Amino acid sequence: MSENEQKPTNLRKRPAKPEVPDSVKVSKKSDGANPAWFLPVTLSLMILGLIWIMVYYISQTLYPLGGGTPINLGAGNIIIGFGLMMVGFGFLTRWK
Repeated sequence: MSENEQKPTNLRKRPAKPEVPDSVKVSKKSDGANPAWFLPVTLSLMILGLIWIMVYYISQTLYPLGGGTPINLGAGNIIIGFGLMMVGFGFLTRWK
């Protein structure tokens, strides 16, 4: 063979992809949008937590569940307020 002549190359075809069964396919519901209740619940939880803490401090630890009520949680009110806000922020991590 001379230098100018090239050997024909045999290119292999890529094998066809196997079809994915229906049981494995992931279905999208309306482009992955959030349900209608998602945003109101999320905002309500965050605002309720903020109001809970504000009432606790403004009432000088008497309310919502402080010394002025039969159930006295004391500083546990801060945990409840921040807990409500954290659940709201946890919902926001699922925002689409």
